[in-house]
Amino acid sequence: MTIKSLSNKLFCALTLMFFATGLQAAQTDHEDHEDHPDHVPLEKSASLSFVEIYTAALNNAPEILERDIRQQQARSYEAIAGNWISDRPSLELNYIDDTVLDNIGMREIEYAIQLQLKRPSELNNGRILSESYLEQSQAWERSLAHYIAGRVRSVLADISEAEANLALEQEATRNAEDLFNITNSLFDAGELSRLDVMQAENLLLNQRRTELEAEAMLVDSERNYEVLTGLNIRPDYLYTETLSDDEEIPDSHPQLLYLQSDIHLADANINMAEAQARGAPTVSLGSRRQRGNSFQSFNDSIALSLSVPFGGKNIVATKTSSARREKVDAEVIYQNTRRALNQALHEVEHELYITEVALGLSEQQKNLSEQRWQMSRTAFTQGEIALNQVIVALQEYLNAQQEYELLTLKEQRLITEYNQTIGVMP
Repeated sequence: MTIKSLSNKLFCALTLMFFATGLQAAQTDHEDHEDHPDHVPLEKSASLSFVEIYTAALNNAPEILERDIRQQQARSYEAIAGNWISDRPSLELNYIDDTVLDNIGMREIEYAIQLQLKRPSELNNGRILSESYLEQSQAWERSLAHYIAGRVRSVLADISEAEANLALEQEATRNAEDLFNITNSLFDAGELSRLDVMQAENLLLNQRRTELEAEAMLVDSERNYEVLTGLNIRPDYLYTETLSDDEEIPDSHPQLLYLQSDIHLADANINMAEAQARGAPTVSLGSRRQRGNSFQSFNDSIALSLSVPFGGKNIVATKTSSARREKVDAEVIYQNTRRALNQALHEVEHELYITEVALGLSEQQKNLSEQRWQMSRTAFTQGEIALNQVIVALQEYLNAQQEYELLTLKEQRLITEYNQTIGVMP
């Protein structure tokens, strides 16, 4: 058999291989993923919206347990914001009796209600503290919503990339299997050497390993999605967003608003710490009953006392130093977070620009690889090149196609990361 006739046979076989691959692609993709022993694939739905996924993830988040207690804390401080006493009232009782000593019948009973009053300058502290806790509770909810939205964005991008990568690897595996079968048949017919069969078999084994790794990535992505949302169904479409027009981190960023509320709360706690360190005026109002001996009758009177602490400026400064340090710590965290967000934004913006440029170059490379693959097939039919050169051209074309599709998905991921970093909700 001549080289040209052998080349024609291989070319016809390769052509049939690609037609068969295209017809079997969708069915094989589903069956391969479904046969994974450790994971049941999630159902797909075209009607499942991002809002539904986000709501499920928010309700499934462990952090949601904090919501009720934070709201209760804010309501508790709001309930006592207008009080003119700084602590719980107390009942004071004094009893004097000389029975065990002189025993002349002396008795003295005194009881009173004791109240710790707020200074006029401190009456507004309770309202400020209540508003600070309410502000923090609301800012925390917005920050949590933004955080969960970012996790949903990320896990959907992971699934899209893993699914696209698996589909490409499955297509490459089918090509390698068909090529191996054709090579083996021609070897049995005595038209190819054992070395060609071993080369095709090695290509197939390596490709099967790559496909297993791609399938494991999809399984991990679906598990992460299931853990995050608690759902056993996922969208069957590519989630995309429009790039935000904002170029700087705004003051209304959910994370910054939450940290700003921490600063306001720390400032309110300084006022409360100062009031506690200065001490509260104490007033006692009650009654006294007394007699000098058993031959006298009891005398009743009203008991009124007032205690006002004073001085101790250094003591006040010492006891409020921790509260002041907490405020400075909160301000430092705010500034560092703002810098980190700006840095992350510029990094994502730069990576997005590079990806857009690389996407155009990758498209050109894909077109060139496809042309080279077609030229290699033509040259092979004319007996000008060997089988291994055709395999190399095919691999380069598949790699270029894979890189182009993954870059397209990466661009969409970076757009969602940009929006997430700048504080835009979906």
